[in-house]
Amino acid sequence: MLRYLLYGIIIAIHLLIFFVLFMGNPVYKQQGGHQEEPGLQQQQEDKAADGAKNSEPPASRPAYPAYSANYYQDAKLELDPELARLSSQCRAAAVIDPERKLVLWGKSLDQPYPLASLTKLMTVLLLMDDLRAGKNGLSLETPVKVSLSAAKVSRRLERGVYLDSRETFSVDELLKSVLIRSANDCAYLLAEYLSEGKPEDFIARMNRRAKELGCKNFFFVNPHGLPEGSQDNLGSVLEIAYLAEYLWRFPEVMKWTATRRERIRENSKPFDLDSTNKLLRSCPGVNGMKTGMTNRAGHCIVVTCERERKRILVIVMGVSAVNGARIRNDLAQRLVEWAYKQ
Repeated sequence: MLRYLLYGIIIAIHLLIFFVLFMGNPVYKQQGGHQEEPGLQQQQEDKAADGAKNSEPPASRPAYPAYSANYYQDAKLELDPELARLSSQCRAAAVIDPERKLVLWGKSLDQPYPLASLTKLMTVLLLMDDLRAGKNGLSLETPVKVSLSAAKVSRRLERGVYLDSRETFSVDELLKSVLIRSANDCAYLLAEYLSEGKPEDFIARMNRRAKELGCKNFFFVNPHGLPEGSQDNLGSVLEIAYLAEYLWRFPEVMKWTATRRERIRENSKPFDLDSTNKLLRSCPGVNGMKTGMTNRAGHCIVVTCERERKRILVIVMGVSAVNGARIRNDLAQRLVEWAYKQ
């Protein structure tokens, strides 16, 4: 009888140990490859569900490793002769495997060059920061009234949507105008709105944010990328790659960088937004991200591509030849194809 009692006690102890070790701990899913930020709607639902049991405010920014000189490792691969010849027509370029943090090939990787409209990637990042933080109740649906100063800037800046001070747009409409059409006036209006009417404060914040991320070559004088007299916004290829990789996690960003055509002012005078990224049509798997061009910057592009669950980033800067846009696009597409053969 005593023996059976001892057996029962031993079994009970084992069951208790099993329960403590395996039932009392939360289960975590191991995540491999890239991480994607949850959408804003999902975040708001999570906050509502957790609100009653957690009084602490959510972190304004998800943890993400800062950039450093050894963030990417050099794979030291060589281009084939024809592609190497074509690459001579750009000032700087890189082919990046963001999952393995490898530079498959690169040229003038750390030299700052004029960014042109690649500037808008930092403008959009600050918007994502504020959306994630819920700053002043900000959401994609938040209405933004066009200010008199923004309307005046719109008449001066090239490539915009011709803002009128009688108009109001949602944050999401401004975001898609920036990412699809590369609308300079909408980038300015977002900067003005997010800085409570002081775009110079937004520009200072752009430079601070770059330093927070560990990026030392970024330098910003405006939120859109057009020259300011003799000054240009500046950035280097590897830091641009890091910024693009950072933004790749945001569904709101990728939704519009992958869009070929959209529309605003649907209830008044419809205005079509046509993507400046022609590789969305010509290169399989390309799903963004941004183009740029000024006389001093030449033709630039950041390309994100995903095929069979493998991601590739390509950056090309400073193509200033005749038919520069065509040469830039051809080079970028060939670099994408080359990357998937490695």
